[in-house]
Amino acid sequence: MRLLLWLATCCLSFFTIAQEPTDTFWHLNAEYGIDWHKAQEFVKDKKPRPVIVAVIDAGVDVYHPDLVNNLWTNPNEIADNGIDDDNNGFIDDVYGWNFIGDVTFDNLEITRQYVRLNEKYELKTEFNQEENPEFDLYLKIKKQFLEETLENDFYVNLYLSIAQGTEALEKKYGSRISKDILEAHKSQNKKEEIARLILLEDATNNPEFLFSESKADILEATDHFVNLKKYAYNTSFDPRLELVGDDYTNAKETNYGNNNVYYGEKFSNHGTHVAGIIASNNRNGFGSKGVSSSAKIMAIRAVPEGDERDKDVANSIRYAVNNGAQIINMSFGKNYASDQHVVKSAIAYARSKGVLLVHASGNDAQNNDKTKCYPNDFNGEYASIWLEVGASSWFEKTKLIADFSNYGNEEVDLFAPGVEIYSTTPENNYKHEDGTSMASPVVSGVAAFIWSYYPDLTAEEIRTIIMESVVAMKKRQAVPNSKRKKCATKVSQTGGIVNLYNAIQMAEEKSK
Repeated sequence: MRLLLWLATCCLSFFTIAQEPTDTFWHLNAEYGIDWHKAQEFVKDKKPRPVIVAVIDAGVDVYHPDLVNNLWTNPNEIADNGIDDDNNGFIDDVYGWNFIGDVTFDNLEITRQYVRLNEKYELKTEFNQEENPEFDLYLKIKKQFLEETLENDFYVNLYLSIAQGTEALEKKYGSRISKDILEAHKSQNKKEEIARLILLEDATNNPEFLFSESKADILEATDHFVNLKKYAYNTSFDPRLELVGDDYTNAKETNYGNNNVYYGEKFSNHGTHVAGIIASNNRNGFGSKGVSSSAKIMAIRAVPEGDERDKDVANSIRYAVNNGAQIINMSFGKNYASDQHVVKSAIAYARSKGVLLVHASGNDAQNNDKTKCYPNDFNGEYASIWLEVGASSWFEKTKLIADFSNYGNEEVDLFAPGVEIYSTTPENNYKHEDGTSMASPVVSGVAAFIWSYYPDLTAEEIRTIIMESVVAMKKRQAVPNSKRKKCATKVSQTGGIVNLYNAIQMAEEKSK
């Protein structure tokens, strides 16, 4: 969403017009992309095997025509008979499982941590607060939480004003508002003037300006900040008991939720887009092109509007492993965690079963070596089956790292295309999206592609091949959220961008 990109620049920002790629599927090309076409040619005489890729996300539209033939279906479950046919503890889990039930909105993790620690420490003197790491953490979280909520309140008021000003302009001129109209308009109040200036900036920079599209962006941004206030930062909001029904304090509880892995156009957009990057049909002549036509998507819903909960992440990983997933894609993350020991145990279980985990590094333009992003590989303990992925672009050669991408010499392994990635969205639609959330499934798709042709390779070997076959970013790269430039090996372990053609050649050599 363009409007949300303004906010990193200034509070009264204007539309940022994204640079458009020359090819809708630039991420598959040789230059800056993964060199998919040459990889396809390389294996044209080989027969691939299906590879199950679990997408732990916000849900997947399992009815999308570009995905319907590339979905995992539980071979031992009879649909909609209300019986756990395969005795795995999940009734009618045909396409996967939904661990968050009817939850759509939830808190951010910082809100949950603030509530927990505030009750324990605020205005209480019986604790020895000297040299108490948890109390220090509380002070840090309290400061950050109050700053973020105050900032969000500002944006709520700002965007409500912009939306009201936009509505006034539309009431006066109708929906065919043009640049000329905006230049000539004499605003009656501050709200109208702010809306006029924002729309005029968009019309000036965008030759294909449409008022209806700009208005939709404004309303989407307004809803975003209002929902943050109502749910994400609301210390009194907790949908868990009513909408999931589990005992959240019981980390050993696993059989909760339901089998509804698609939760509508609004709430399963992200997961559907991620799934399409990995496995949308690339041979039907329409829509998007998945990296691996042999991938079978297992849909696991665990990510609401807000931050995922560690118990759900852990159970999602275990469900994926127990039902045959070889790769798990996780395009989500947060800076705080409450039950990482539960997640760690699940990751250890995945490693014991030879499963590869691929995780998005985050979109805060932060150094993950200094600021934690959860889940992670626990300081390298599970690095052998873990890939942490930053986002790259096709921009000029010193700006290959996406300006929003998290990075880190120790914590981020490699980069993958994550800007203007075209993929499936719910209800038979398609869209370009930005994010490390898009880069991670590119890597998951690469892993699935390799594994489908070289099934005897291990998860550790797949990871090594992907890491060693990257295309190095040779010039010093602009560091996100900084004026500095560094060698790419200083902002990730490999200093490179994933390359399928190089990887498939290396897999061939390794398999001889």
